[in-house]
Amino acid sequence: MSLSFQVLGSSSSGNATLLRCQTPVGERRLLLDAGLGPRTVARRLADLGYPAESIHAVILTHADSDHIRPTWRRTLERQDIPVFVPLAHHRHVVANAVPSHLAHPYTERFEPVPGVAVDPFVVPHDSRGSCALRITCGGYSLGWATDLGRASTDLLSHLHGVDALGIESNYDPIRQQTSGRPQYLVQRIMGGRGHLSNEECLTAVQALAARQAAVRPLAHIVLLHLSKECNCRLHVHALWAEKAPDLIDRLEISWPDQPSPQFALGQQTEDIPQPSLFA
Repeated sequence: MSLSFQVLGSSSSGNATLLRCQTPVGERRLLLDAGLGPRTVARRLADLGYPAESIHAVILTHADSDHIRPTWRRTLERQDIPVFVPLAHHRHVVANAVPSHLAHPYTERFEPVPGVAVDPFVVPHDSRGSCALRITCGGYSLGWATDLGRASTDLLSHLHGVDALGIESNYDPIRQQTSGRPQYLVQRIMGGRGHLSNEECLTAVQALAARQAAVRPLAHIVLLHLSKECNCRLHVHALWAEKAPDLIDRLEISWPDQPSPQFALGQQTEDIPQPSLFA
């Protein structure tokens, strides 16, 4: 069995990632967050060679509109796709985006499809929080942490031993503070219940990588949810090159409007065009 993932797009405007899980009953394709509209997802799947109607389940980290679009309701119902959503967000999701019979609330480990296990961990984000996830298929695991106000030691313990990590690197503090945004919004983002800064993300990844370096080194590190207004991918890359040169060869920065490379655990990566950092 194996696990691979590919970010279809990630930013403050929308987030969605394709998971491909080789299970005892065959390949299962999961969508991790659905903050890109169904037409956009279908188009990007088609560009990658996958049928538009090939998603077996959707897993949501939380219910913000950049993680689940209301436009998904008809597609979910037509294709009968189950959606797994944190219990704290269940009512909101049903009211706005997901038919009630397809919305499955979770608070602890669940299996969205046979052979795939998901262990959630609630992280601080606005009033209802978000869920970091540890996704396991066979002997491989992916850690996913986005929309979190801080990366606690408990979170790092939850993710300890994962083979790959997706984690948000949302903003540069100076750009955030000088953005001209209302002060309440700046405080919300930077106040411990909003998002991770570039430096906070880097510190968390370094701590996780150091804890498991001798036993199970991180194979892939993917940065998510970069703010279009308050971040710069070149700045992020330079920060990692300076502060974490030992990790830079495992680093990928996701794009807001195009797929990332495919990252495979337990199998060879398919020949998919690799976007340039400087494109």
